[in-house]
Amino acid sequence: MIIRNLGLDSSAKIAFQSHAHTDHFVSGEVIFATKATKFLSHLRKGGFYREVEFGETFYLGEYKARLYPAGHMLGSAGIKLWLDTETVFYTGDTKWFKLRTAEKSHFPRADVLIIEATFGVPSFTFPSPREAEKKLVAFVEEALDRGKRPTLYVNQMGKAQEVMKILDVHGYTVKASREIVKVARIYAKFGIEFRNIEGDGDIVLRSYRSPRVENSLSPWELTVSGFGRLKLSNHADFWELMKIVERVKPERIFTVYGFAGEFARILGGLGYEAKALEPNSVLEL
Repeated sequence: MIIRNLGLDSSAKIAFQSHAHTDHFVSGEVIFATKATKFLSHLRKGGFYREVEFGETFYLGEYKARLYPAGHMLGSAGIKLWLDTETVFYTGDTKWFKLRTAEKSHFPRADVLIIEATFGVPSFTFPSPREAEKKLVAFVEEALDRGKRPTLYVNQMGKAQEVMKILDVHGYTVKASREIVKVARIYAKFGIEFRNIEGDGDIVLRSYRSPRVENSLSPWELTVSGFGRLKLSNHADFWELMKIVERVKPERIFTVYGFAGEFARILGGLGYEAKALEPNSVLEL
C-alpha cells in the first residue's frame, strides 16, 4: 500500500519491502529492506536495496522509521513510521511464535496498525511450531519404518529451510531441489547452517503443491503449509493475530491480504475501529 507516497510492500519511488517472497517484491529508485531480504531477493530480481538493521532509526522519505523482526522468514520485517501526529506499524507477513530459521518477532506500540490477515478467521487455529515439528518427525519416522521414502512439499524459500533445519536437528538427511539449496546457502551466510543436504537423502523436499491436489498425494507425501495437511505455518493464525493486536494497542486497524474483510468485521465486533484494505491501495492518514 501507499502512505504519503511511500510504498509499503508496494512499488513507489521510495519503497519498503518486508521480506523476500515474490508476492511482496517491489520496485523503486530505492528499496529499504534488511540485508537478508536483499540477498534473498537478488536470487530472483534486481533493484537497488538500502540495507537497514533491526532497531536502527532511519528515514523513509521524510518520516522517521524503524524495522522490527516479523518472524515470518529470515530477514522478514515490520516497519514503524512516525508521521506528523501519529505512529503507524505495518506487520508485513508475520508470525507470533518463534520459528527455528527466523528472528523472533517483535511488535511495538502504535496508533495505527496495518496487519496481514492471511489466516484471519477463527477456523485457522494452528499447532505451535514445536507441536507441528513433533507431527512432522512422527510422519517421517513412520514412513522410514515402513521402508518408504517420504516426500515433503514446501515453499522453496523460507518454509523449505525451516523444514530442513528441523530434519537436521533430528538427524535426517534431505534431497532438495537446486532452488531450495540456493536459498539454503544464503541462510548459511546469516548463521543458519544445514549439515544434512545430500544427493540422495532420507527425505525428498519438493516445491509446494496446491492444496487442491492434496487428495491425490500418496500416504508418504505431505504438504507442509497452513493450507496443507501438516500445518507448520510461517504465518500467524487467527489467535496469533489477536495477540499482535493486543500487543500493539492501536486506536485504528487496517487489515490486508487473505481474510482481510472477515478479520476487520471480527475486530469491529470486539470494539476496534477496523477496516479492510486492498494490498496496493493508497491510505490517507
